[in-house]
Amino acid sequence: MSREVPEFPITARSLYSYIVETLQNFRARSTIGLLKVWSLLALPLVCSSQDKPVIPGGRGPLQLEQVIAPESLTTSLTTLATQRRWDEVLNAALLGLSEKPGDPILHYWTGVARFHQQDFVRAVLSLRSAEKLGLDTAAFHEALGLTYYAIHQHVLFLQQMEAAIRADPGGPMPHHYLGRYYEHDVNDYLKAISYFEKALERDPADYKSLHFRAFCLQMLGRDEEARAGYEAAIRRIEAGGSTFGWPYQKLAELLIPTDLQAALQYARQAVLLEPAVEANHLIVAKVYESRGDFDAAIRECLDAARLKPNDPAIRYVLVRLYKKKGDSADAAEQLKVHEKLRSIYISKQ
Repeated sequence: MSREVPEFPITARSLYSYIVETLQNFRARSTIGLLKVWSLLALPLVCSSQDKPVIPGGRGPLQLEQVIAPESLTTSLTTLATQRRWDEVLNAALLGLSEKPGDPILHYWTGVARFHQQDFVRAVLSLRSAEKLGLDTAAFHEALGLTYYAIHQHVLFLQQMEAAIRADPGGPMPHHYLGRYYEHDVNDYLKAISYFEKALERDPADYKSLHFRAFCLQMLGRDEEARAGYEAAIRRIEAGGSTFGWPYQKLAELLIPTDLQAALQYARQAVLLEPAVEANHLIVAKVYESRGDFDAAIRECLDAARLKPNDPAIRYVLVRLYKKKGDSADAAEQLKVHEKLRSIYISKQ
């Protein structure tokens, strides 16, 4: 059963009314039909990226890459998500819970909204409420698991990923998340590869699992296999028109010793796809440095520093580049900034 999506701007009550009516239609079905809604990937889980050093290879913390909505909610929630309107989702869900406190789906959306607001402790409480009320879908367990991960409860994260697999054995995402965990947090690259391969068995178009599998191969010193993996990920990205620059960046890195022109082309494409990722600018800078073009390398590093001003590693790269250029004054200035940021970072450990 379909119904016209409400016009924007959406108030909390109008969205809540829409949710209630949709859920009534939704629950009237004999089976629950769920549709994946791809959400924002830009919000880190553990802490602000401004407080963390550069992590190579796209190895940032795990992120909630999708949420699940009833079919007829897809359009409105996708719009809210892409516009980062999680405050409105939260307000609508809380308004609904004031009238229907026993509704597990409203508790779920409350948790998902709080997750995206990085209010992880209250997100856990909301999602646990949904669990106690009987919600037992793969998407729910993925959301709760990644929220546990965000508060460093890794054992509970692993338990929820296993629950997600039991709930939907054919779903790729729990395997992808487990691969990311073993790659990023445990550095067990062989085990990570095994999970990425399981994700790819279930979704051959999963370019992110292709990329991270290639990254694990690179970390194991299997560069030729890694290159083939990055190229495969790039083909999938270009076939689908996606904006994911990491395989371009890592392929550029592999090509620097043998083909600087190709490396520069891939590095520039990474920046074109994701200009807000500082590591993409750094790989362009590395190519320019290898070519002896220190002015261009410095420009890219300064772009990276503007994106991530509190990263001491970027400042140290600038120190080196200014020294190579023969600019001792700017090198000394960047060294001061580097030492200040490094002392702050060490004090937080």
